Amino acid sequence: MRFLYNQPAIFHKGALIIGDTHFGIEERLRKQGIHYSNISEQILEKILSLIKKTKAKRLILLGDVKESISSVDNITKKILENLQKKIDVIIVRGNHDGRIETICENVKPSVGIIYEGLALIHGNAWPAAELMKCRYLVSAHQHPQIELKDRSGKFYTKSAWLILPAAKSKIKKFYKFNKKIQLILIPAFNPLVGKTLKLNAEEHLGPLLSNKLFKLNQALVYQLNGITLGKLKNFKV
Repeated sequence: MRFLYNQPAIFHKGALIIGDTHFGIEERLRKQGIHYSNISEQILEKILSLIKKTKAKRLILLGDVKESISSVDNITKKILENLQKKIDVIIVRGNHDGRIETICENVKPSVGIIYEGLALIHGNAWPAAELMKCRYLVSAHQHPQIELKDRSGKFYTKSAWLILPAAKSKIKKFYKFNKKIQLILIPAFNPLVGKTLKLNAEEHLGPLLSNKLFKLNQALVYQLNGITLGKLKNFKV
């Protein structure tokens, strides 16, 4: 498994792995009076560039492929048709992916999959028990960002990787699990979505974090360029 430099993406055994593309987000933004007409096309071009650069044979999308929760928009339809002509596409269903199976041939359930020893989920649902036997569990859904302060005292946010150790006393709900398992939170591939993770947050964390099976306060934080920023508990969030 390799984190791609300065990209919210993983390359593993011939597969490019990304999450939270939220194709078609333009429509929601338009209703809010924000006109950003080509963001989905930009995301597609970025994906195609990474496929070419890594020589990936497979693209795995970790859920929330589209912005619309229950319907399939024309933007997402055209993009997935384009991608499926160029590469093998696998989608792990997310909470925004209603009816996604009508435009993608290979959609996996939200309980996740194991790809070449790597456990992959979206993060809005409990993972299948066999995923907990893996060394690493990669999850999207959180859109992790951290808040930093510049020299002038102004705060800004940046996408970040988070790597969380397991809380062994909590994770015992799974009959068998890897005692060294770590949860990897992958940043959103869509640059327009993201949130600063807060240790006391109660909403939208998904079952693994809301039930404290992994230690969010002990999460190691990495910038997309690979620089380690320390543990999340040391951030004022």
